[in-house]
Amino acid sequence: MRKSILITMAVLLMTGHMVLQAWAEKAYVFNTSKITLRTGPEVGKKIIAMLPQDEPVEILQEDESGWSLVRLLKSSGENKEGWVLSRYLVTRLPLPIQVNTLTEENSRLKTKLTNSEKGCGESVLQRDKCQEKLQETSKILLDLRTSYETLKKESKGFLKLKEEHETTLADLEEIQKTNGILQKENDAMKASERNRWFLTGALVLLFGFFFGLVMGKQQRKKKSSYY
Repeated sequence: MRKSILITMAVLLMTGHMVLQAWAEKAYVFNTSKITLRTGPEVGKKIIAMLPQDEPVEILQEDESGWSLVRLLKSSGENKEGWVLSRYLVTRLPLPIQVNTLTEENSRLKTKLTNSEKGCGESVLQRDKCQEKLQETSKILLDLRTSYETLKKESKGFLKLKEEHETTLADLEEIQKTNGILQKENDAMKASERNRWFLTGALVLLFGFFFGLVMGKQQRKKKSSYY
């Protein structure tokens, strides 16, 4: 009898764990100050940890009293589980993470632009390709700026939005400066080609001049030999 009870309890525990795993949903702490992670769904329960803004957690269970059982997802959390107030959790991606994504995209565009500069050679076809890449990059930057402005409007009340917005604008200006440098290099490349043709013409004229002198001396020698 005792053995059957233990088996039944084990099955129920396994089933409950599987249900929790199937239902689990990723969320983030949304509060300007740290919130408490407690051993139970009550304010009087023991505090396990203090969770900062944007801390990622996994929701395992929701209580009708407004509490949620969560598991910490960061490596430093050591798979800790506890209860937090549900109103401090949001499932949408936090703004700082979205801004970091935009910043990484800016860096990727810088790298792409640098590779475009290295790939541009001396031929007209290669220069045309560089111009196409510059236009494509400018369009991406415009779309990125529009996306950022939309993100700003949807993120009312976020304290660090202004600072990160200015940082992103500085990155955009730096890329635009790089575009200008590449354009100047293209112009310099054109000027170099014109100089090369000029030097080639000068060498041809100089060669003709010396060739005329040599031929004139040889003809004078032949005439003098007749006398």
